[in-house]
Amino acid sequence: MSGSFLVETIFDIDGFGLLGLNAIVDRDYPVVMGVVLLASLLLLIGNIISDILVALVDPRIRFN
Repeated sequence: MSGSFLVETIFDIDGFGLLGLNAIVDRDYPVVMGVVLLASLLLLIGNIISDILVALVDPRIRFN
């Protein structure tokens, strides 16, 4: 997420990162909370998917 804030700010691309940055600057707290919630959910889902893929690829890892 921090990378998208930086890239979208530098290249002036409308997106999720710029929305969050503008919400922080404008003190729009509901939008900031929504951006943080969505970013944390995406991070959580990404971690779960990566754990499952590592378990499928590496035969030494087992889920009991």
